[in-house]
Amino acid sequence: MECLSQYPSLSQLKELRLIHILMWTTNLEPLGVLLEKVAATLETLTLKDCQIQDSQLRLLLPALSHCSQLTTLSFYGNSISISALQSLLQHLIGLSNLTHVLYPVPLESYEDIHGTLHLERLAYLHARLRELLCELGRPSMVWLSANPCPHCGDRTFYDPEPILCPCFMPN
Repeated sequence: MECLSQYPSLSQLKELRLIHILMWTTNLEPLGVLLEKVAATLETLTLKDCQIQDSQLRLLLPALSHCSQLTTLSFYGNSISISALQSLLQHLIGLSNLTHVLYPVPLESYEDIHGTLHLERLAYLHARLRELLCELGRPSMVWLSANPCPHCGDRTFYDPEPILCPCFMPN
């Protein structure tokens, strides 16, 4: 990240994809610096399956909220709580170009450490997020994605109703 943030043509960067780069033990301040430098041009940001946690996300929020050209954010596959997700949403509200957002399902939506979804809890948390976004004037900004199912590997998506993996479907 530190080397990338010093690249001469960085001010023209429109898309940044970081996928399956485990960041849960990484200092994300250099990524925040990078986001600040590309805030005027970045249109697509993918931080998918990076295992970013609450404290790390909070470091990125100020820089992320300055990415005025951002239209697409894929942030699923990260381990964040409902509190951190609400903070993320509040920081993104001011980004008027942001129309495609894929968030991780909050940690509180899982029954166990194996990734089994608790569907009632997920529905409740999703409704809370939708209420928050309605209050903030951005009701269509919620797309949630669960971690891969521990049984089949498919993801459950939720907008506004769950699109479940086959393991949750009735026989």
